[in-house]
Amino acid sequence: MRSSAHVRQENMPQVSAVIPNYNGRMLLAKHLMSVLRCLRDQDQLVIVDDASTDSSVNWLINFYRLHKVKRVPEKVIPHDKQAYEVWEGDYHFSPSKQISLMLIVNLENLRFGAAANRGVELASGELILLLNSDVSPHEDILSYLLPRLKSDVFAVACLEVERHKGSIIFGGKNTLSFQRGMFIHARAVKFNAGKTAWVTGGSGLYDRAKWLEIGGFDSRYYPAYWEDVDLSWQARKLGWQVLFEPKAIVDHNHESTNKDAFGIQQMQAMSWHNANKFVQKNANWKQKILHFLWQPYWIWKTAKGFSTEAVNV
Repeated sequence: MRSSAHVRQENMPQVSAVIPNYNGRMLLAKHLMSVLRCLRDQDQLVIVDDASTDSSVNWLINFYRLHKVKRVPEKVIPHDKQAYEVWEGDYHFSPSKQISLMLIVNLENLRFGAAANRGVELASGELILLLNSDVSPHEDILSYLLPRLKSDVFAVACLEVERHKGSIIFGGKNTLSFQRGMFIHARAVKFNAGKTAWVTGGSGLYDRAKWLEIGGFDSRYYPAYWEDVDLSWQARKLGWQVLFEPKAIVDHNHESTNKDAFGIQQMQAMSWHNANKFVQKNANWKQKILHFLWQPYWIWKTAKGFSTEAVNV
């Protein structure tokens, strides 16, 4: 008898799990099986390789026996951000479960936001399970996420469980407040089901049609940080709910390749600059005045070194 976690009923929407990847071959080998395990028969797995320089692409092609379906033009303009390849295949997880696979290979490195947007645009599912490459979802998460994604809901966040030096840290439910002329985001104190300020790009189920209507992650936050906060903000402005479901659990031990690509100091600087962009885009006129008046304070704070009061990466 087939497990209900693996069967997609005919009247249930298809889910496409979208995973941006950059030099994460070891992370994919470690976590992909958990992703495939949580998907149902006829769901889809989309991996967007963001011009990796490791063996990610070759490993995926060979391990999953993918075949190329979209070729790059013979003459590719240097730094053409539109150039990409597509490889496809089917993975028979079990006699009762077949997952369709799509590998999108960017020829230029676009970073997380643009890579995720491309994956969502090319995915076939009505719903998008967006995951970081260092996330292992529990097998039953869709059974908890799907009932929450009603017509007025944009996205549902998962409970992220991180194990660090013998301690367990929860994440996935977030707060956003305006303090001292800046928007400050933080983990919630209580992780009960309900509304959240935003759904992190690392683990959440999104309505694809609503995502495309908003336009996905805003490119102004390149190369990274605050794009997921902004996406949920835009959804809430349109009247859609952004929710958190604590029974949908993922293990996320933050093995992301961002630290290797940028380093902690540059990551903090990027987050700080994008926090200011978020204010410029989304603050009302009173908040913008306060943002201007508080600038000496923040200049003093950042001169002393980036503080978790303003930066969270």
